Amino acid sequence: MFVLLDIDGTLVDTNYLHVDAWARSLHELGVVVPRAVIHRHIGKGADQFLPMFVKSQRERARAAKLHLELYAEFEAFGFPLPGALELLHALSSDGHALWLATSGTPKEIDGRLENLGLMRSHFDGIVSSKDVKRSKPYPDIFKEVLRQAKAKPSEAVVIGDTRWDMEAARSARIRGIGLLSGGASSAAQLKAAGAEAVFEDCEAFRTTGLTRLWR
Repeated sequence: MFVLLDIDGTLVDTNYLHVDAWARSLHELGVVVPRAVIHRHIGKGADQFLPMFVKSQRERARAAKLHLELYAEFEAFGFPLPGALELLHALSSDGHALWLATSGTPKEIDGRLENLGLMRSHFDGIVSSKDVKRSKPYPDIFKEVLRQAKAKPSEAVVIGDTRWDMEAARSARIRGIGLLSGGASSAAQLKAAGAEAVFEDCEAFRTTGLTRLWR
């Protein structure tokens, strides 16, 4: 099985840190967006949600740059989520191919891996927003994983924490497993977006979902 894993909010507790960094970066541009509104869009790539708040391409690029700079202040507080490392170990031990599939940038990925105490070599492959034209909720990132891995949709499963992960998985015809650990999407929202099952976090999935769902 090819396991396509989101990272922010799925493996690492960074969603709320991103929300604050985006709120502050937009405020620097004179754009006031409530953190609750930003939180609902976490999981999308900046190319998908920034145009909702900033019209100018130049200003969107500035907002993205500011976000990275502001997030750097929080980087050390992106702690691994419950059971994240244990789940990765269990999946790897069972012979599943592990792929990171994220709307983040390569620089952001490096930071999250440092939070996890892992290296890129721990994964069979990594696909980020830099590798595709459109980030989640479009299926491009997941389709690129399938292309690189030479895998069929039926041979893969997506594990993510937002409705955007599940929508992208459904569009790519890949099974989706939703986690509540990111806090941006409810169980009902995850299921409505296509999740076949929802778990509290990686630990809950590892202990109660693996046997039932690997089929």
